[in-house]
Amino acid sequence: MIQDKKAMDLNNILKVSNLGILILLWYSYYKNGEALYVNFNTILLGTVLSLQIGVFLFLEKRKRDPFVILLCLQMIFYFSLRIVTLLNYSFSNVFLRFPFTAINLNYALAFIIIANLVFYLGLTINGIRPSVLDQVVKVIPVKTNFILFFIAIGYFFAFYNVIGLGGLETIMGMIQSLIVNLGTMLFMAIVYLFLFRDVVSSKVKNVVLFGVLFLVLIQTLTGSRAAILTLINYILFALLAIQDHIRVKKKILVLFSILLPIMIIVFAVSTFLRPRLENRRAIGNETFEVLKEFDIKKAATEGFDLVLTGVFDRIGFLDYCAETISNSDKYSGIFNPWFYFKSIVDNILTPGFSIFDTPRVANATTFVYNERGTPSLSKVGEAYQSDEFTFYGEFYALFGKWFALVPIFFTGFFFKRIYLNLNPNNIYLFYLKRAILLFIFYSTLNSFGLDWILLDVIAIFFTYQIFKGFFKFDKITPKNNNK
Repeated sequence: MIQDKKAMDLNNILKVSNLGILILLWYSYYKNGEALYVNFNTILLGTVLSLQIGVFLFLEKRKRDPFVILLCLQMIFYFSLRIVTLLNYSFSNVFLRFPFTAINLNYALAFIIIANLVFYLGLTINGIRPSVLDQVVKVIPVKTNFILFFIAIGYFFAFYNVIGLGGLETIMGMIQSLIVNLGTMLFMAIVYLFLFRDVVSSKVKNVVLFGVLFLVLIQTLTGSRAAILTLINYILFALLAIQDHIRVKKKILVLFSILLPIMIIVFAVSTFLRPRLENRRAIGNETFEVLKEFDIKKAATEGFDLVLTGVFDRIGFLDYCAETISNSDKYSGIFNPWFYFKSIVDNILTPGFSIFDTPRVANATTFVYNERGTPSLSKVGEAYQSDEFTFYGEFYALFGKWFALVPIFFTGFFFKRIYLNLNPNNIYLFYLKRAILLFIFYSTLNSFGLDWILLDVIAIFFTYQIFKGFFKFDKITPKNNNK
């Protein structure tokens, strides 16, 4: 198979990134010495983590596995890189909650490294299914223009208040959270367009692209700091589901390197808007008046270090994980089966009212470290905060510390087992379900709580069931050459 020399395998990109971060780690330590949350043992553990990632990527290149790619991507950019940034910017909002030292961080890193081995074993023990991408040529998508109507439905639910239906906020909010999920709808469209990109007209693709980018812009202007990253993730999951691996054109890498500083500024703008907008649900005069107060020149020059500190703190998933592990005893009243049960009942099974007045786990921990009393669903809005424990932190606290290695193994095992046993009869739904499973897997790695993930899964399930019929296909019947 001839490979495009103008493209680079994502595996190789991750290898280079991993090596670069390892070099930067030792350079930063040589230059700065130990920091508030990092000592020499942290550097050694960071080195072990980088070597572990390198081995995973070496083995993945021999036997392609999208789950391993996502695991390594997570470890490189949200864990290994965070050790470097903690050396250079010794600030973490999360580590201010309770006393925290390098010893606590080192303990968490040791658990993560061992958990990675167990998780990797669970993922790879099943192998991977051979590609069935050749079956795509056996079907033809029909009524492709219908996808525009599909996107329009999603936009109706996203912007219903703009057309005078703001009075339906309660019921529309329930529908969006449980039945019609705009993110899932966009994801379905993205998978469709990538799978049949050679068949769908340029007009349809351009309209959908404009619609997606417009939504990203709207979400950014209403204070969302992850809109662009979410879109990139959707594309990543779709391509990995379809091809098992990704080759990125070098011109895309150059474009991304140019856009990265812009993305940092966008993050700064979103962060600036969030606390200043009284109404984040809609864009209006208030939005643009607040934007006038933002000094982009100041943010790009004298305030750039401050912006970077905020960016690194925001993507420091390691912080949330280590803090949860370090203080799991303090959170024992939240990380237990009974609390999860009450959360599921109140936030999923009884929409519109509650029985136990129990918030989601991600919204509950603030009641502990901010000493707000007993976690209460009705009080969440008074000082809203959602914490990202990550897969490692949550399982450590929920399943009894090191015993968590057992469910960590089986989580990897069952994700891969389900992935391997998807039915390929409908080629579009086959790849869509693969992409959705990768999305759920990645959401689990970045866990805001299993109860939150369950809510997402239910929303995905209903959205999938309601709208899968929008995508119609005809099978190509081979011509009979017999005379």
